[in-house]
This record gives sequence, C-alpha cells and structure tokens, in this order.
Amino acid sequence: MSEHILEMAKSLVKVKDGKVEVLTEPLIHRCPLRRDLYGCEEETTETVENVLRMHIRDLGMYSPNRVLELDQKPVSFGASEIIMDAMTEGLVDAAVVVCEGIGTVIITRPEVLQAVGAHMTGLVSTEPINEIQSGLKQRSSILLDDQCTIDQVRGFEKAVESGFKKIVVTMTGHKALEAEILWEAGKVSGVKPIIFSVHNTGISDEEAQTLAEYCDVVWACASRAVREIVGNRSKLQIGISIPVFGITQMGKRMILNRALHFEDGLIIHREKLPCVPIEKQPEPLM
Repeated sequence: MSEHILEMAKSLVKVKDGKVEVLTEPLIHRCPLRRDLYGCEEETTETVENVLRMHIRDLGMYSPNRVLELDQKPVSFGASEIIMDAMTEGLVDAAVVVCEGIGTVIITRPEVLQAVGAHMTGLVSTEPINEIQSGLKQRSSILLDDQCTIDQVRGFEKAVESGFKKIVVTMTGHKALEAEILWEAGKVSGVKPIIFSVHNTGISDEEAQTLAEYCDVVWACASRAVREIVGNRSKLQIGISIPVFGITQMGKRMILNRALHFEDGLIIHREKLPCVPIEKQPEPLM
C-alpha cells in the first residue's frame, strides 16, 4: 500500500496502490516530446492517465513489479540517456536521482540509471515500496534513507561520503536554490557536482537566473524563462522543440558525449543561442 504524488504535463496526479487519479487539469496543452513518445496530440486528463497506466503496465512503475534495468533510450537527449552514456564512458561514477518508492537514491550502474529515469517525471512525494528498495540495493545503489526522503543535497553529500568523485545530481527548477547549495557543498568537499536541472516548466525568472549561474545542463521543458535566460547564457543547445542547454564546459562535454553515442543523424552548426522557433515550442510556454 503506497501513495505517490507527481506532476505530468503540469497536471497534479496521485497514484495509490496502482490506481491513477488525475487531480488537476494539465496546464500544458501541447508538448512535442510527449506527442513523439506517447502520441499525445492534445493534453487532457485522459492523456495523462493513459500515459501513467502505460508506465505501470509496461515498466511496473509505482508498483512492486518495477523494471530496474533498461537499455532502451526513448529520448534523444534526455537526462537519463545523457547520464547513462556518461557512466559508460567513465565521465560519471554516481548519479543522485529520484525514484518512486525510494526518494533520493545514488545509482552507479548505467542500465539501472536508465530504468529509473527514462520515464520519471516530476515526483513530488512518494512512499516506500520494499521491492524497489531491495531491488536497487541488490544493484549496488545507495538509498538516502528508508523513508522516501527527497533531498538531493543530502544525496550528494552521501555520495561524497561513499567515496564517489564524479557525481551528477538531478534537481528540479522549482528548487533552484539547491543548485547554489550543491555548488557550495562541492567547494567544501572538494568534489564538484555536475548539476542537471529537469522539470522546469513554470519556474520564475529568478529561479532561471540561479540555474544559469550554478547548473551544468538545463532542460527547457515548457519554460519561457529557461529559454530566455538560461538559453542566453548557454554554450551549447541540442534540440529546438524542447531545448537542452549546456552552460559549462562539463555540460557541453556531457551533451557531446551523448551525441557520440547517438545512432541517428545530427546537424551541428554555429548559431546565436537560444534558437527556439515559436512554431515548434510546447503550448503554452510558462
């Protein structure tokens, strides 16, 4: 018996004991990424519920049947795909991420990281699922605690205490201050975190400014502020519908490493950033 609260397409959703309840209407009306992944031409409470039911059916998400190893890469330049390839190349030895049934967790194996992160979205709170916890422990992962605490700063500190040196941390834009705290924690420990900001729709200009100052890679999602503020500070942009911005040299390296592993064709050319043709963006930008 467990309850999980998350956001999808800016709709608040509760998943309790495998049952999906969409609590609010999605504020995003159209998302090119969700259209390509899930066939959602127009976002409604039904599309949100159907996608979550598919995740539960196909991947066992939010249940004891959770898939914990995956080598598929559904998103061209998603956070888990970039981290997975970085782990494979030795650029990263640990990732501090969030998983339902666990909260903050430190993952060290690329196929486990991909299983946890490939379809994870906006987890707000979660309750323990023993099978997921024991399964990830068996796969060399380290839980922050057994109570499903979501605290990425403490997760980073625990990763440092565990002896890891090349640590990537994912965080959400609404907790932008965590990026500055992580940066300061890195100065104290001597281990500089690689900071990825995901789930950024609806963040303020001030939060976007903080992300631009302290993060390595930032996903634009459906955020106007990220496109305008982070995009203007970035050194590299990959994608135009849901841009991914590399702000630091390490951020660029992580994205370009993913490009090395990407099997389809890519065009790389010089451009003033951000490049965000309005007709290709999510609706509305928030």
